[in-house]
Amino acid sequence: MKKTEKTPISTYQLKLKTTAIAGSLVRYLFLCAVGYVIFLQLFYVISYSFRSVADVSDPSVVWIPKHFTLDAFKVAWEALEYPVHLWNTISVQVFSGLLEVAACALPAYGFARFKFKGKNLLFVIVLLMILIPPQMIAVSMSLNYAHFDFLGILGLIGKITGTDIRPNLMDTGFVFWLPSLFGVGLRAGLFIFIYRQFFNGMPKELEEAAAIDGANALQTFVRVVVPSSGVAVLTVAIFSMVWHWNEYYQSILFFTDNFPLAVSLKGLFTAIGNVIGRGTVEGTITYQMACAALFIAPVLLMYVILQRKFIASIDRVGIVG
Repeated sequence: MKKTEKTPISTYQLKLKTTAIAGSLVRYLFLCAVGYVIFLQLFYVISYSFRSVADVSDPSVVWIPKHFTLDAFKVAWEALEYPVHLWNTISVQVFSGLLEVAACALPAYGFARFKFKGKNLLFVIVLLMILIPPQMIAVSMSLNYAHFDFLGILGLIGKITGTDIRPNLMDTGFVFWLPSLFGVGLRAGLFIFIYRQFFNGMPKELEEAAAIDGANALQTFVRVVVPSSGVAVLTVAIFSMVWHWNEYYQSILFFTDNFPLAVSLKGLFTAIGNVIGRGTVEGTITYQMACAALFIAPVLLMYVILQRKFIASIDRVGIVG
């Protein structure tokens, strides 16, 4: 049998192969650099959280503690008043995030599937929700929540009766629940955009089949579109949970008590000193890192559970149905 001669690689093919290898190498180097920056901080937090006070001042201890201890977590648990502030975070921030995941899907579906007057203008307003930082409207939001009024109705009744019946919503969960319920909450513009991109890629035949069966637009959305949008819902849900969990600015602006965990981290040094009963806190860094570990633990656990589906959904959202 004759030996099969290998076809020589052309210069163009060699150039393409070299370019592909170089591109892959650059991507890997970039991901390694980003991963190093992120995981270095995480390992730093974990390492210090399990150290004893003696290990903090020991220069020979770099990453692995000589004396593993949970004392820092005990102090952090008490200093943060963890059960109380964790419940505040779940009842206000997490619940607001879930409301926003549901509320943003409906207007996004309208933008993706229906034609109506002013559609482009309204979508520009949605994009402005992404671009305008909350600091620019913080004062007006505070005034509105301090004297909450719906379309001026309560103010009009107050003028007639001579009694101000406008409720003060400050220091209540309504300052986050109401915006999330109406799709204008934290990062709502971005979530509407993500949903819209995904709905644009869905096949219209599904909705046409539902219409033939007699379903109206709302029934089609609830029974056909939402069950088929798991990847988009998951993506928005994870982003919403993380951003609401980490929200500090609006939390400290609207609350004077019953703070979520993000705000309780602010007075950490004083709180730790009160727990251990020292004027000058020795080994403060290990207690602070333990507080940080308790703060990020629920979010990390959520991501570990959902990371496979989340990574897969990133490739699909806004690209295919």
